Amino acid sequence: MGRHDIRKVTIMTLATFTKSLASAGEKLGVTSLTTIEAGGIGKAYEFGTKLENIYTAMWAADVRPSDYLSYKNKESTASKEQYEERGKVAALACYTVTERKELAGKLPKDATPEAKAARKTLQDRKTELLKTVRRGLETQEKLHNPDAGNKGADNRKEAIEKLGIAFDTALKILQGDGLPDWFNTPDCTAVLLAAQKKYKVPAKAKSIDDLL
Repeated sequence: MGRHDIRKVTIMTLATFTKSLASAGEKLGVTSLTTIEAGGIGKAYEFGTKLENIYTAMWAADVRPSDYLSYKNKESTASKEQYEERGKVAALACYTVTERKELAGKLPKDATPEAKAARKTLQDRKTELLKTVRRGLETQEKLHNPDAGNKGADNRKEAIEKLGIAFDTALKILQGDGLPDWFNTPDCTAVLLAAQKKYKVPAKAKSIDDLL
């Protein structure tokens, strides 16, 4: 079998696998997720990150690692509905009917430390499954965008450096002439220096003494 034939078989295999994920996802009746993603979450519980096809198929369905951050996180690309539905799908995948009933109820107030620890272990199972899916998608991201992580770090560094330069410029203006008489220079200077310290902005001036 030639290289072209092997690639053809691989594509066909992935297509068949993707179809099986979609079929599994359809049974879950998801509304805010694709059936491929829903089926992939179930397979992830079964195989972890060992079966790369799960994440290859999910990536091709436009699922990204940032989808698995809380919708409250600024870097998340998930809506509240999607975030909650991913949790529900994960719960269906990793818990038995009995376990889901157990988690639906509250522990009694006099629960033993052992019972509390067992409950936490059970709750963590779903969390770990969602983390597993995110790790699998992060691997896909590295394969498709090998420089994405580095560029992100560079952009953040560049932005904070620009902010530091802006603070330095503003502080220099405050120490010069030309501002109107009504402008409270000492107060404005103190506010800028306090903000710079609180948010760790890398400006040159660290205190009033540095401006003298």
